[in-house]
Amino acid sequence: MRLHRFFVSKEIDKKKEIVVRDSSLYNQLRNVFRFNIGGQVILLDNTGYEYHALISSFERGDLMFSIVSRKESKNIPNRELYLFCSLTKKDKFEWIIEKGTELGVSKFFPIISDRSEKKEINFDRARVILKEAAEQSEKALIPEITEIKHFEHSLSHEFPCFAFHTKGEEFRIEHIHNLSPIGVFIGPEGGWSEKELFLFNKNSVKIYSLGNVVLKSETAAIAVSSLILLQ
Repeated sequence: MRLHRFFVSKEIDKKKEIVVRDSSLYNQLRNVFRFNIGGQVILLDNTGYEYHALISSFERGDLMFSIVSRKESKNIPNRELYLFCSLTKKDKFEWIIEKGTELGVSKFFPIISDRSEKKEINFDRARVILKEAAEQSEKALIPEITEIKHFEHSLSHEFPCFAFHTKGEEFRIEHIHNLSPIGVFIGPEGGWSEKELFLFNKNSVKIYSLGNVVLKSETAAIAVSSLILLQ
């Protein structure tokens, strides 16, 4: 039987019981899924572990769970992928973080580039999308999302980074053999500007392409994530 999965805000570790004060989760369990005492769920505390739990009490908005077992999740990607995405229109960016989470992206870096269509994000909504996508795709970790940075301030990192552009060398999986974490830059609808391409080269960010196809930003983000993570 496939159990519903829910992230909780406190670390569970080796506790036998926990009390969760979360009105949204209470409403989900009590009123949406109509769980009763004894209902079985999987709790996640964003540490990489899964906890099989029984609902032992609904009381004054609090939830009490009895922890039945604890195990390390097997659904953790072999490679950490950090996705640097030029901001797109609201629904497109939300689609990127939702599908990227399902694929196993570890961290999202929203950036403002010369041709960005948008300059801001509703971070509260974005974090809800990340959490729900992680639950639904049976992940044990919620990806991080950083504050928005301007392009020039996002180029210096200790891990290897690559950018995608139609005029780059054709990408092959061998280019990232045994690399983790790895950063990938995905540009806006209008592509990277000449100045940004110059700065990639100046900062040793290798530029690759996906061949002869021309993809929208959100499609490119998911195509690249799939190529890198589903190996």
